[in-house]
Amino acid sequence: MLLESLFAGETFSGRCPNESFPFLDTIKQYINEEFSEGDPVVVSSQISYFELVERMKQIRTRIYENQSLKLYLFPLFASFGMDSDDLYVDLFRLRCVPSGFHTASGSESVLYIHRDPWYANPENQINLWIPITLVKPGAGFALYPSYFSKAIPNNSHHFDYSHWTETGGFQASAHARLAEKVFPKPDFFPEDSKQFSVSGDFGDYFIFSSHHLHGTEENNQGFSRFSLEIRLVLGEAIRNNYGPKNTDNRSTGTTLYEMKHLVTGKPLPTTVIQNYANASVLK
Repeated sequence: MLLESLFAGETFSGRCPNESFPFLDTIKQYINEEFSEGDPVVVSSQISYFELVERMKQIRTRIYENQSLKLYLFPLFASFGMDSDDLYVDLFRLRCVPSGFHTASGSESVLYIHRDPWYANPENQINLWIPITLVKPGAGFALYPSYFSKAIPNNSHHFDYSHWTETGGFQASAHARLAEKVFPKPDFFPEDSKQFSVSGDFGDYFIFSSHHLHGTEENNQGFSRFSLEIRLVLGEAIRNNYGPKNTDNRSTGTTLYEMKHLVTGKPLPTTVIQNYANASVLK
């Protein structure tokens, strides 16, 4: 079963089913319209950071407001053997990583290696990564499989989700208290002989457990990369506390309240969320 394999640390990649391409085509259309003066992967690497942030905000808003888009994901989830009626998803996150972004001041936190649970994400969260434009090997993100069940010292004990949301939340680029944000990271750079780079092109996907240690790579491919990140949980796994066990996460709070049912848009019951969060605390 795919879910059991994911929770054991396996990763999977492939091509999205044809029925899901209208979803991807629409997102690509939004990108092309927002960067209409040229090739988006070139233009987005040439404009100022603040202009890029504003344009990406416009695209994300269109994605959030288009409620019909999620319907095209049903065939993709079905191909994974997942019940769409038991899926809870976070906001779809469209990212643009310009070429050479890592040389800009303040970009260090984007490159921090981490587990998503260090950011108060559930231990059994599943991440679906879909490149919208070409992402060459070494310009995407890296995984460190040897650390899936192996603890690594980190500063997640400083991360509180309530404080995170008060200071701008995820993908915030401007906030009066932005400087207060805590970005979890390991105490040292991990060495892993099994480390590999995730890459792909339009229509590909890569699915993995958010419990994996991973991090954004430098983009030296000469043009921007656009990718979509979908974070999801299965209600059954949350209710039964099923999935990877907490090895080194000491963050407080939970993002589960942000996870909404794929069909109804409603979150899991508060008691279910709190029971899972309490059971996941590192003893």
